[in-house]
Amino acid sequence: MEQVIFKYLRAEPEDHYFLLTEPPLNTPENREYTAEIMFESFNVPGLYIAVQAVLALAASWTSRQVGERTLTGTVIDSGDGVTHVIPVAEGYVIGSCIKHIPIAGRDITYFTQQLLREREVGIPPEQSLETAKAVKERFSYVCPDLVKEFSKYDTDGSKWIKQYTGINNISKKEFTVDVGYERFLGPEIFFHPEFANPDFTQPISEVVDEVIQNCPIDVRRPLYKVIISLNYMDIGLKTTSN
Repeated sequence: MEQVIFKYLRAEPEDHYFLLTEPPLNTPENREYTAEIMFESFNVPGLYIAVQAVLALAASWTSRQVGERTLTGTVIDSGDGVTHVIPVAEGYVIGSCIKHIPIAGRDITYFTQQLLREREVGIPPEQSLETAKAVKERFSYVCPDLVKEFSKYDTDGSKWIKQYTGINNISKKEFTVDVGYERFLGPEIFFHPEFANPDFTQPISEVVDEVIQNCPIDVRRPLYKVIISLNYMDIGLKTTSN
């Protein structure tokens, strides 16, 4: 925290209020310990610790697709190793109904790496994971319809295929990779998890449905109405349509 405040923010903590985010199901003990550090070690004048999912709902107000400002909705929060589905009602997380799935960013990277390897596109073997991660972060997106997306690329590939350029760490020569189907097939593992994990086959849309059905009946309709993702904008839209 000291490095964040002084090295990156370059701020005097005594002069600023701080907003920190926490993951779902963070324990009260962790929250108290964090507050103790901020107040006693850094002498901050004020502190607010918010759950990431609640802030995501507030951030969604800037979207043109959101007509009503509400802090009730279902948030898909995908990290590197795990994805949480978090129901929020009037700004409060319904902790007992949170579910997690073992499909996350790391799995998208590995699946993208596998797709690129199968095409043998000339990526240095020792840089295949690094390249797959870069491709995922720069070019990947969630498509609404898998069949139509394949058709788009097959009909007019030059419009949709992107090019990634990297430097070989050994020879220092430049290499390029055409990125096509990998752009949308990577995130598709949320809806077809068997592609990446044969032990888990439940699509994210079914998990979201389970989460909402476990919530109190009076909040289910607004939870279905607003489904957003912290990572891929269209995951919420595709989940809703499914």
